[in-house]
Amino acid sequence: MRVVFAGGGTGGHIMAGLAVAEGIKARYPQAEICFVSTGNALEERCLEGKGYKFFKTKARAWKGSLIGMTLFLISFVVSFLRCLWYWRELRPDVVFGLGGYASLVPVICAYMRRVPVLLLEQNVVPGKATRFLAPWADLVLCHWTASARWLSCGERLRFTGTPLRGGLFGRQPTTPPQADQSASGGIAGLGSKGPTLLVLGGSQGARAINDAMVEGLPLLKERVPGLRVIHSTGKEGYARVKGAYERLGMEEGVFDFLVDMGAAYSSADLVLSRAGATTLAEITAWGLPAVLIPYPHSADGHQYSNAEELAAGGAAVVVKERDLTVQGLTELLLGVLTDGERLQGMRRASMAMGKPSATQEVIQCMLELLEGGRRSDRGHQKGERVCQSLSPQAL
Repeated sequence: MRVVFAGGGTGGHIMAGLAVAEGIKARYPQAEICFVSTGNALEERCLEGKGYKFFKTKARAWKGSLIGMTLFLISFVVSFLRCLWYWRELRPDVVFGLGGYASLVPVICAYMRRVPVLLLEQNVVPGKATRFLAPWADLVLCHWTASARWLSCGERLRFTGTPLRGGLFGRQPTTPPQADQSASGGIAGLGSKGPTLLVLGGSQGARAINDAMVEGLPLLKERVPGLRVIHSTGKEGYARVKGAYERLGMEEGVFDFLVDMGAAYSSADLVLSRAGATTLAEITAWGLPAVLIPYPHSADGHQYSNAEELAAGGAAVVVKERDLTVQGLTELLLGVLTDGERLQGMRRASMAMGKPSATQEVIQCMLELLEGGRRSDRGHQKGERVCQSLSPQAL
């Protein structure tokens, strides 16, 4: 079985593809996996050392100006020709569109070559690429039921959740972390008799979260006995934030990057973070309550829509960045951290919204598609051939 994952532009797109690829390889070690993406530095870091084939596309985002549109069309033609050349080598049995403009050409090429196509959409409001490509896809797999308002896919729309990598669930929430403190992002020896606040301030534009935490930390420590904070700052703010924690004797919980997110989530009682789709999928998969400060410049206001969905379900409190103040955020955190009944209610709501089995559901959708063939049975014979190759006898 040959599987192509196409798309990118952000880490969230690639990480969803990696989660599915990891699940496929675990079940079918003989499967061949390939990623087609923009090849930016973030994507290369995510894919480095994974052993998957990786092809770059020259696709560009569509800009509103005449020059921008011209450059988009030129890059589209170049990418289309390059993708047709790739297809001669790859000969995929199925293609996943991960979102982002880099998914456009590969998905269209797959459609033209009668290769089954699945789209993964993690946000409440589907991205432009997903909305454009939905009519070309055999299945559109979403996290949120609210996404149906923007997609006219009928029975082709499934609500599987956002695929998450298996390593995230290496521990159950009741198991204390035993990661190596000497490793970057290791968590160990952070015992505490009080609640644990997990702060994820390391992604795009999160200086506001780091700054508010630094200024509000003294009052939080004073008012919450035994408070423990695990703070992922990002590289840019690490030294400054760590210095503030050192002055309060709490520096052992500050990291520029958290390698073992499973350890962090298993330790947390409350999460303070942005509202990226993958982060929210992880938070709810662990059944954690959250205070969310959506990134105000996310495309199509994705993060705010995502955050509002959690708030509507009772799993989160949302603070717009324009309304963010140190005093307001500190009082909010105090109100949640010191109210055990409120925390438990939010935890139950978060757990009810979580979809920890999403990766396996996505893989099952892929197998059903291969077995049943494409719409109009255009790929039926090919689907039968691939599924026969995955039978226990073939393995």
